[in-house]
Amino acid sequence: MQAGTVTGAASVIFRTQPQVSRMISALEESLGLKLFEREGRRLIPTEQALQFLQYIEPLMLGLDGIANSAEDIKEKRGKRLVIAAEPFLLHALVPDALERLSRNGNAKFAVDLCVRGLGLWMSRGVADLGVVALPFSQTDMNQVPFADAEVVLALPPQHPLTRRKSIGIADVASERFIALRPSTLLRAQIDIAAARAGVAINPVIEASSGAAACEFVARGLGVSISDPIVAGSFGPSRVAVKRMTDALHLTYGFLAPNAGAPPAAVRRVMQAITEAAEKLGAGFVKLRQM
Repeated sequence: MQAGTVTGAASVIFRTQPQVSRMISALEESLGLKLFEREGRRLIPTEQALQFLQYIEPLMLGLDGIANSAEDIKEKRGKRLVIAAEPFLLHALVPDALERLSRNGNAKFAVDLCVRGLGLWMSRGVADLGVVALPFSQTDMNQVPFADAEVVLALPPQHPLTRRKSIGIADVASERFIALRPSTLLRAQIDIAAARAGVAINPVIEASSGAAACEFVARGLGVSISDPIVAGSFGPSRVAVKRMTDALHLTYGFLAPNAGAPPAAVRRVMQAITEAAEKLGAGFVKLRQM
């Protein structure tokens, strides 16, 4: 799956090409799944293979980390704390929090991407903490809301709407709009708000992440409705941030492996992320009691 060819896989696992071909055939037979379509020398993953990979990847990552874990134990360095987060929270929030923690100690972290459409595979025991927008149904981890964010309008700094005191979603309908993809939580809220206002949003660009959408805004390609931390991270010289009259909100939350009290190291990370959200939110983020 990673190497793309039998020859490439053979070089990675120190086997011959015929051996790898036999291993793949044996795996397909034992699983009763068709994992690859063969096109010349290339193996094209099937849909069944992609689904199967979601289940075994945590195990493979664990095996890949055995050498590092042994070295950590030998040197008494402690284990890495694994954080999984959605892309828009990885853009500024999680890095800011880890920067704070790194100044005050030598803790080690691993950061994984969490894709809402695929769910949080880390819930099978790999992640120590998830940072997502709630609700997040594709997980069996305990969900703990820690802040509410007021969604904002992201504009090029010289856009005429920056001079308006009050901006509603109806004002955006006639603009070149940069939207998130339909699978995102915020896009669903925007579409519902537009329908209630009796207007239609017709995107000129659809982006898979808020950071990408705001980058398009910064380049003057249109306007977007954004998470305030992402929009604010670009700075006022690139993206102007304006409050909207429509009550659109996101809830930031933690995903913890169980309902009990998290370990001290995890609590420190949660505290740092909470503090970073309040600072970066610039008045658009309100913390909750946890």
